[in-house]
Amino acid sequence: MITWLLSPIGRWLAAAGGVVLAILTIYGKGRRDAKQSIEAKNNADILDRTQKAVAAGDSVSRDPSRVREDDGYRRD
Repeated sequence: MITWLLSPIGRWLAAAGGVVLAILTIYGKGRRDAKQSIEAKNNADILDRTQKAVAAGDSVSRDPSRVREDDGYRRD
């Protein structure tokens, strides 16, 4: 095995294997980083929407005396 790796063709194959391994490692890291970035953006969007919904809900008047107040919409 060692003599085969030390032969000229073995060295070329080992070098080519190393290059392919390096390319696949870089590709995999890029994919992982992209996935984490997308997930972080989605989480930030969900948190922002939730906070806006809570703020909108807090601004609603819950005074029971205003239930029968005219809202200006004509109903039959």
